[in-house]
Amino acid sequence: MADDAMMRLKPEHEPLPEHALEIQMSGMTKRFGSFAALDNVSMKVEAGSFHALLGENGAGKSTLVKCLVGFYSPDEGQIQVNGHERDIRSPHDSHALGIGMVYQHFTLVPSMTVAENLVMSRNDVPAVVRWGEEMDRLKAFMDTVPFKVPLDEPVSRLAAGEKQKVEILKQLYLERRFMILDEPTSVLTPTEADEVLGMVKSLTRANKVTVLMITHKFREVMAFADAVSVLRRGKYAGEGKVAELNPTQMAEMMVGSREIPQANGSKTGGAATQVPRLSIKNLVVENDSGRPAVEHFSLDIRPGEIVGIAGVSGNGQRELVEALIGQRKAVSGEILVGGKPYHATRGEIHHYRAFSLPEEPLRNACVPGMSVAENMAFRNFDQSPIASGFWLNSKAMVKQADKWIAEYAGRGCADRHPFGWQCAASRTGARTI
Repeated sequence: MADDAMMRLKPEHEPLPEHALEIQMSGMTKRFGSFAALDNVSMKVEAGSFHALLGENGAGKSTLVKCLVGFYSPDEGQIQVNGHERDIRSPHDSHALGIGMVYQHFTLVPSMTVAENLVMSRNDVPAVVRWGEEMDRLKAFMDTVPFKVPLDEPVSRLAAGEKQKVEILKQLYLERRFMILDEPTSVLTPTEADEVLGMVKSLTRANKVTVLMITHKFREVMAFADAVSVLRRGKYAGEGKVAELNPTQMAEMMVGSREIPQANGSKTGGAATQVPRLSIKNLVVENDSGRPAVEHFSLDIRPGEIVGIAGVSGNGQRELVEALIGQRKAVSGEILVGGKPYHATRGEIHHYRAFSLPEEPLRNACVPGMSVAENMAFRNFDQSPIASGFWLNSKAMVKQADKWIAEYAGRGCADRHPFGWQCAASRTGARTI
């Protein structure tokens, strides 16, 4: 009885760990209404390991780690930290156990210096900060980690790679011994990514921290991870030592029995002679600050081609896509579709069947408080059968969404809230949190 009580001590009553943590999750299940985002998932992350978590979008990766850090409470399942079962009900509980998370998008305050961001992230910030003493502590802390960033530099002046280092430094400064990295290299160049992940790898080898990295990049998994776990459609799909796997095997675990296309570098023979489906000529687009983000850009895309535009986030890709889809007005230049002028009006977008998948759906594509079916009806909410006089036909909305989900082999019901925390109670439109 006493031993059981000790094992279930509240996290805030225990000292922070000094070394890397082992985490084991058993039978983790999380439902949103009738939808099972997680279905009896079990996974073990060894102390001091660099563990990769793979899965397609919607596979349940984010739900699993949100249960681990206390944003969600699982409906079923247990979490063990260093062999002891823990009841994690909030982020405060996970932080007290030494579990932290580095999010995909930066959470730093741009106008504050690196030192100010680190100090202000603590729970015990005094009413009056003695910066001389704090700087001495920070400099001593910096001597213990492989990351070197200027403490007195405003975050707004740092490059993306330096900002990512500060995010990881913040977790180490707060004495997190189990670190979740959510797509940590999405805004980094390959060189920056290798530098950051290499430094994190050195920390795991020294047993200072355990890392669980959510990623889609097989190259980084093969280069840095020790082990990998795979989720598919909310269920555990497999695991293994990275040294014993190859990217094809990991991809098969991610997508199941579906055929995985192999790149062969070939192109359609007559593509070069065809009239471009999309032509961009001398396009100039400004960013949010009124400065040129795209300068005199020209590109031809022919029928059947898949064209990639490479570049680190922040180099004009977003502004280019927004100009093509009508969310940002071009300063000058010309856009042609099928040889005809295109101004990205709603009628032209519908006529030419132009679609966009933005990098930040919450910012300019989806409304979190609305269901999946409602979000999917944005483009045709005023057309039949969705529009019925002055009213919207909710049943037609759900029917349309179910049809599209089935066509694209999607997962989940159309009534489900797009980001998991709100679901439909029934097909009548009533929702519950």
